[in-house]
Amino acid sequence: MTPAYSPEATLSDTELYVLGSLNQAWPSSATMTPDVIESEDKGSNPALFVDTVQTLSDNGMILYEAFLTGSGSGPRFLDSMITARGKAALQSSEIDA
Repeated sequence: MTPAYSPEATLSDTELYVLGSLNQAWPSSATMTPDVIESEDKGSNPALFVDTVQTLSDNGMILYEAFLTGSGSGPRFLDSMITARGKAALQSSEIDA
């Protein structure tokens, strides 16, 4: 049997934080903005946020209904949810820690 998430792959702290945030909201969906990954030392980084969410989506760990961006509101991913693969990756990273 093949695991849902490759154990040799490692997730960044930002990816783990996004997965953890969506896991807390599960089974409901959530709207995600760059504030999700905002930290005191880095501030809000919209490009890092979009790249992180897109990478997680490309790897089947999260789903989202729509991506919106605008000069006033910034990027937003609507109706985002963690998938079974994302839950397995999150659980695997917690076991390794």
